[in-house]
Order: sequence, then C-alpha cells, then structure tokens
Amino acid sequence: MSIKQLCFDAHTQLRDQHGIAVRRTHLYELLAALLGFNSHAALAADAVIGQVGQAWKFTSDDLARLSERCLALGYPTAESQRIAETITALAETHRLIAVDVKDLVKLVSGGADGWDVDNEEMPDDVGIVQASPCQDAPDLELDSPLLIDALEQLAAKDHADAHYALALLLQCEPPEERDGHWYRQQLAGRRLDGPEKEWADDYAAALAQFDQYGQHLAAAARLGRSDAALEWAELTGKKADFRHALSLAAPEDAARLLDLADRFGASTTVVPLLRQAALAGDVEAMRRLAEEIEPDPVEAWTWVHLAQLCGTDLTRMEAVYEDGSPADDDLPGNIFAVGGINVPDISVEQQAQSRREAARRYEAIRASER
Repeated sequence: MSIKQLCFDAHTQLRDQHGIAVRRTHLYELLAALLGFNSHAALAADAVIGQVGQAWKFTSDDLARLSERCLALGYPTAESQRIAETITALAETHRLIAVDVKDLVKLVSGGADGWDVDNEEMPDDVGIVQASPCQDAPDLELDSPLLIDALEQLAAKDHADAHYALALLLQCEPPEERDGHWYRQQLAGRRLDGPEKEWADDYAAALAQFDQYGQHLAAAARLGRSDAALEWAELTGKKADFRHALSLAAPEDAARLLDLADRFGASTTVVPLLRQAALAGDVEAMRRLAEEIEPDPVEAWTWVHLAQLCGTDLTRMEAVYEDGSPADDDLPGNIFAVGGINVPDISVEQQAQSRREAARRYEAIRASER
C-alpha cells in the first residue's frame, strides 16, 4: 500500500460513483490539507504519512480546511463536499496521519517525550496551518508499509532524517556466519526443502535487512547526521569514518567517540570535545577526564569535585544497569560496577584550589541553563 495507490483509489471512486473528475495531483494536495498542511510540497519536505493502530477521526477544523482547499482549487461547492467526504473517509479508513520525520527519529530511537510537530520552528511558507494531528495520536504503526514507502520516497531525495529513520527501523546485528551453511548450499545450487530451506531463507532475509540497514545508515552519515555518523563509524571500525564522525560530533557524543578513538590511537583528538561536554555538565565526560585523560592531578580532582556538585560522587562505587540507571535487587538485568575511580593524592592547598575551580565551573553550568 502506498499514498499513490490510495489517491488512485480515491480518483476511481469519485469518477465511477459520483461522476466527478479530479486531477490526481489535486488529490495529493487535498490529502495534505486534511492532514494539516497548506500544500503537498510542504508535507513532503520533512514529513511522511503513516498509520495509527486505533480508529482515527478528523476534527471539524480539519474538514473545514479540506473543504476550503477544494474550493480554492476551483471545484464547485457541491463537488467540493463530495470530494471532501470521499478523501476523509479514505483517510479515516486507513487511519492516516502526518508525522514529522525528526519526531519519528526521536520516537524510534526512544528519545521522544512526545512527538509533536513544533510549528514555531517552521517558517511560515512551509505551510503547516495547525498543530499536527500526530500531537494527540494513538500508537503509530512503525511497520506500516505505507510509512516505509513514504520514508523510502523521501530518502530517495537524499533526506538525511528519512535515511536515519529507516536505519533505526531496520537496525539489526549481522547474521552469524556459522548460521549461513544452508544459505551457502542453496547459493551453490543445491535444492533445499523443509527446515533447511527455511533456514536458508531466514539467513538470506537477515542478510538483506542488515545490508539495507547499513545502506541507510551510511547515507544518513554522509548527509551529515552526527548520530548516524558515529553509529556508522562504530559499525565499520574504519578510521576515515571515525574522522567523519568526529568532524560532525556534538559534545554529548564525546564519550562514545573516545571509545572509538582508542582503536586508532587517536584519543587526543577527542579530548577537546570531551572537555566541552564536561564543562556543559556531562558527568560521564568528567569521569573519563579524571580517570583516564588529565595528566595534572589538580585538574583531575577539579572534575571529581565538579561531578560531586552535579550530584555524582565519582569516588564511590555504584551498581548500575547497562543504560546507566541504578541497579535494583528486585529487577532483572546485567549489573555493572561504576565509579570508585582512583585519582592521585594532592595537597590540602591543591584540594582547596580544585574545589574553587569546580565551583566556578558549576556556576557557569547553572548560568547556561537559566
């Protein structure tokens, strides 16, 4: 299923059942209007049409905007009403919704507290005329063929966010080489059936998915998404990809980049970014600097004291889960020990100096947050 097919169905229905000839390009415009945009071009710039899992009804404002668009395109009042009814019924039957691709990326990556379209960040000529329907939407169907098709069309225009959304949706580990025996037998011309064919087909599907994931991730990295570039460099382990990720990186990427840099003996290239992160309040960056990087013990203790002011005692050993959240005896999961770093002893005077500098940096962090 695709938007093209839906518009074709609407065109056929209006022609055959109601004798109304509507230009197919107008159907795209009218559907965009129903979904909250001034034009299809505005919708297609940074949004895609997907589907939600529950019944979906459009508001009276949506319907009024759709009717106005019909009239603006030159259709008589009576025809405009029939066209609007047909398009609305089609959209509600298929539970259509417009989703900003940046919000989709946040949703898929788990970073969305809500995935509204922020109208204030969009210039007036982009053309969204109301809060997007996704503001109060029920569950978005991430495996919707319609959503995937829309993302692929946008990605074909070198849209970095669309490529990254597809990469996140396809994200997977490469299939184990040892599991590919029957797949290789099939490639060699052996005729398979039963479980052997299923295993071969499953391995082929896993290979294809991993290949698609890599292609979209590489494209998003090439087009300038820093998170995609970092993930791609971690996947390939190539120095050129690391350098590209470093050129795009934000301070919050510093800790991951440092792990990657260790492979190439290039840790020093990440230190300036790590310091930026620490000065912005990133406690993990402070830990890495204090424990691994700073040659001056006074500076190392300054980061320890700054972390303390930010609420974390780096000298204390704590149990955490893989995501860094505190471990709970009542909850399952892999538990790791963090903290408890060793920093060389310094004098009382030097400790006082490091505490003063930590307090100064802490005030700078607080000031930047105001």
